Amino acid sequence: MSQPFAAFTEELLTILVRTFYDRARQDALLGPIFEGAVGTTEEAWDRHRARIVDFWSSVLLSTGRYEGRPMVAHAALPMIDADHFRRWLALFHDTAQGLFTAEAALRLAEVGTRIGRSLQMGLAVARGQDAGACRA
Repeated sequence: MSQPFAAFTEELLTILVRTFYDRARQDALLGPIFEGAVGTTEEAWDRHRARIVDFWSSVLLSTGRYEGRPMVAHAALPMIDADHFRRWLALFHDTAQGLFTAEAALRLAEVGTRIGRSLQMGLAVARGQDAGACRA
């Protein structure tokens, strides 16, 4: 890539999601969680990545394609905790910075952080924990 991406398009969101999840699958902390939740086949990963592209397309491009329930999906994973959220965000931010301009990467970081914090707080409430201590 000669120049970083400055705008969000379906194609670039697909690149972001593929790049991020390729890295996450290799991550010592996140990899086992994702492999357990998504599976190990490329078909399973293709479906997951397509769903996440729909999510980011809905969030950043207002396409309305995503119809999932992220809180329910994450609540089914009792092993995830604050360390997983911090690592996810760090890896996501690093991936965004490697692909996009500083301004676009910052937008992704802000949205990702807000979503991560919301998920983490929702999970804390569902688990009977102190949601005020969440710092995604």
